[in-house]
Amino acid sequence: MTLRRPMAVGIIPARLHSTRLPEKPLQDLCGAPVIVRVLERVRLSAVLRDIWVATDHQRIADAVLRAGGNAILTSPDHPSGLDRVAEAARLLLDREAIGSEDIIVNIQGDEPFVNARGLGHLVRLFERSEVRMGTLAAPFRNPEEVREPSRVKVVTDREGRALYFSRSPIPHGAEEGGDDAALSHIGVYAYRRDTLEELARLSPAPLERVERLEQLRALWNGIPIYVAVGDYHSIGIDTPEDLARARARWGERGSTT
Repeated sequence: MTLRRPMAVGIIPARLHSTRLPEKPLQDLCGAPVIVRVLERVRLSAVLRDIWVATDHQRIADAVLRAGGNAILTSPDHPSGLDRVAEAARLLLDREAIGSEDIIVNIQGDEPFVNARGLGHLVRLFERSEVRMGTLAAPFRNPEEVREPSRVKVVTDREGRALYFSRSPIPHGAEEGGDDAALSHIGVYAYRRDTLEELARLSPAPLERVERLEQLRALWNGIPIYVAVGDYHSIGIDTPEDLARARARWGERGSTT
């Protein structure tokens, strides 16, 4: 069964304090804060009718507002970006800034190279009524990437639903190039609003705590995650080394790649 083309709103969660990279959203990425570079990139998508940054700190909100974006302040106590996005969606619904039927797209605030075509692919998944939650993935380019804990891996079933996400190489042998079943997970999610609310009401799952991956809360509780796969490679920024790579890529290619 299919639905009419869904309307979608992008929400970018961003917290000031990060364990591995202090004040990550405000770190400079070739002339602008990381969070502004993410916002600029997301604006390239034609499928989002509105975009908001959900943050726990006025300094981040001010950077977004100076860049002409929309920002909304949320609690500093959320355990994950999912919970921050859920609060923002509730606040925006109360303000009638979003509709109750809108698809909520959660773009991580450390993904300045997120692929606009990928966002379109992700939103189109929701033309199928059975899709409650989706995410993005891309084929790995080399076995070395599979070994990096900062590169999250995902394996799917034959229907394109996620079986598991991990920071470790999956399945067995993938790190040696012996199997191409593993995909590189891209930090973007989309939800129907009621599914987002359901996830926010649930406690962090044991696997979520161990892997430090919020999407495992959905799988733990039996909520399927459909995966849109394509050449949607990105550079998420978790560490100073990631930031250096992002600066090098931005300097070489700019924001269009």
